[in-house]
Amino acid sequence: MAQTQTAAPAAAALTGRPGPCIAVLDAGTTAVKACLFSPRLELLACSVQEYTLCTQGERAEARGEQYKAAARAGLAAALAQAPGWEPAAIGITTQGETLAPVDAAGEPLRPFLVWLDSRAEAEARSLQGVLEGEAFYQTTGLPEISGALPLAKLLWLRKNEPEIFARTHKILLLEDYLLHWLTGRFVSEKSLQTSTGWFDLHSDGLWAQGLAAAGIPAGLLPELLECGEPAGLLLPGPAAELGLPPGIPVIAGAMDQTAAALAAGCTRPGTVTETTGTALVMAACTDAPVFRSGHHVTIYRHALPGKYLYLPIGNTAGMALRWFRDEFCPDLPEGGAGYAALDAMAQKIPCGCEGVVFLPFLSGSVDPDACPEARAAFFGARLSTTRAHLARSVMESVAFLLRDFFALLDSLGCPAEAVYSLGGGARSALWQQIKADACGRCFRVPACSEATAMGAALLAGWGCGLISLGVLPACGESAACLPNPDNAPAYEKAYGLYKSLYEAVKPLYRRF
Repeated sequence: MAQTQTAAPAAAALTGRPGPCIAVLDAGTTAVKACLFSPRLELLACSVQEYTLCTQGERAEARGEQYKAAARAGLAAALAQAPGWEPAAIGITTQGETLAPVDAAGEPLRPFLVWLDSRAEAEARSLQGVLEGEAFYQTTGLPEISGALPLAKLLWLRKNEPEIFARTHKILLLEDYLLHWLTGRFVSEKSLQTSTGWFDLHSDGLWAQGLAAAGIPAGLLPELLECGEPAGLLLPGPAAELGLPPGIPVIAGAMDQTAAALAAGCTRPGTVTETTGTALVMAACTDAPVFRSGHHVTIYRHALPGKYLYLPIGNTAGMALRWFRDEFCPDLPEGGAGYAALDAMAQKIPCGCEGVVFLPFLSGSVDPDACPEARAAFFGARLSTTRAHLARSVMESVAFLLRDFFALLDSLGCPAEAVYSLGGGARSALWQQIKADACGRCFRVPACSEATAMGAALLAGWGCGLISLGVLPACGESAACLPNPDNAPAYEKAYGLYKSLYEAVKPLYRRF
């Protein structure tokens, strides 16, 4: 397991003498971040522990022990960075959709099926024959029944691994698994469950018709909690593993995108977040979602009851850049140093990459066009093309996706008056400028670099009483990137080529 540790500012410089703090485990697609926050939501420490997925074709899996090992190492490193601070609560936030069947002790019966895994296409088609598409969207807020949908994966499990399904005590998502490890309780929270295909946004609970279509008894699912509700107390066993005293409250968090939106102030219409992490996700708050026919934009339940999020999604953004680094730049170091080197390369290439365009669909397209069969492609290379051109074209493709997402929100009557950038991509000044220029908008970076973990810390603070219930953090800024109008013509041309290329190759996707 590779690791990268990021030191936080000295705790004494933030709040004086150390005292109680909030520990957060943020389990992403390829790493777990362990963070410590003061009761004023100041970031005290952060450690990043990377791990590798097992991928083959449409399959993407991870072992449960990978998550635990990363959490143990990360929290130990974070505590070492902030001596004297003592966790008074533990919050958790994770990626959505990643799931595993577990036994009565909470141990996985097989590797986790990561959210990127789309093996269940045949099962998805079977469910499409039972669950009418428009009714499915109107109920769940999810745009389609695909092979990556947890509901379809459970049907795949029941059909292809019946012996494991027969031994299954509970079906857990990743956050549920970590909550059980720490507390011994089989519980989940509602923002996470909206990613599954078996959650009804209107009843705010399980959707019996969806579960019945896949032959899944409701008893296999954990108890549902509100975001920020106590899940239990830290058990002696995991307490010893984490180097903490037992009995610390463990609080149900929220799915990563929802937690980040909460921390960045996306709690009212007009404020939008875009997260360039493994995936590209935009979040826009609404009090009354519009379930528009035609192209379906993902709608999730917010961490705040009674509020919802529009979530345009691109499956691979930061992951596309990591893929490029790993496969085409083996001489570059891992972690932040490698991405800094890519920035330095791409900085030398003019806007529009001299006609080189990348389609970032390494794992299908969700928005603005639902096309699970979509695949990535480079176009426009010449003898003079270098890997720096290709690196920049990957960055520009994400900016073009964002441009499409803004158009989607406009069509839903959801304005984007203030845009906050989150995720690893927000640390790149070059990538921020590319986004601003390609979209013609100002992109702001919140003062806290770990907004996802901060959202989980806020929920944990509410749940344990360390932070007054309902108090939201001030959304300060560390940077604001304005568009350069001189670059607009080049990006208009490049964006037009990007759109034309997609339309030209789209008919080929369904032939292979």
